[in-house]
Amino acid sequence: MRKPSRWLLGCLLVFVYCIGCGAEAPGKGWFFVQLTDTHWGARDGVSLTRKAVEMINALPVKIEFVTVTGDLFQDSIRKENVVEEGRAAMKELKVPVYYVPGNHDLLKADMANTAGLFEKDFGPLNRKVEIQGVNCLFLCTEMMEGETRSPGDVERSWIENTLRGSHLPVLLFMHRPPIRDMINGSDGEVSWDDVYDTRWEALFDRHPEIKAVFAGHFHRDEVFWIGAVPVHVAPALARFWDRQPAFRLCQYKGGRINYWTLYPERTERAAAGGGR
Repeated sequence: MRKPSRWLLGCLLVFVYCIGCGAEAPGKGWFFVQLTDTHWGARDGVSLTRKAVEMINALPVKIEFVTVTGDLFQDSIRKENVVEEGRAAMKELKVPVYYVPGNHDLLKADMANTAGLFEKDFGPLNRKVEIQGVNCLFLCTEMMEGETRSPGDVERSWIENTLRGSHLPVLLFMHRPPIRDMINGSDGEVSWDDVYDTRWEALFDRHPEIKAVFAGHFHRDEVFWIGAVPVHVAPALARFWDRQPAFRLCQYKGGRINYWTLYPERTERAAAGGGR
């Protein structure tokens, strides 16, 4: 019987090592969509959501899920008609939807009640879902009533507990990005008063399986690195500060992220014969 070559033995050893350490073999990857800051109850937030849903359903690739990374509402989660309009728009999606709350969903003046409303209609404030061999963590970044630790401590503690014993790759989804807003919110019009916390970098160093963070809140399209982990901040779907409504189609492929920014209003211009 012919002995296997050294090259083949080397390949087998690399394969066994990758399986043991949770690394991934390269492949075609898979896709998901990130919506953020829909702000239902303000302006045309619900109608823009309907347009985005139509576009998502018509995408030429298979979508594993849609996530809405916070600020579903414009402080209007207690208004039943707004809740029903938003939910009706999202029900047209043909894939699972995972939500995280934002600062305009869980209201400081009524935290317990609005958190209960959110959980009733949109699911748990924190959750883990395994998708195609990747742990997707959907994380609440809002301070809960009676909590004495800082929000960052609460979030990091939940992440540590959730990841204990697992070596699968991880994607984190949250509303507030764990970075300093260098240009003061919306170009000086709004201050998010978030302070960059170096303990996030320490957390990511302890968990190299965390591949990327996806957030909203800034109403801008940007990326920032914390150590080896990219923080992808998506543009808002809502129409604020004369910014163009948008959302993202993302591809996870071998531990890396590709994304495309899509514009619901551009489809209207195309239908009317408009150009770029």
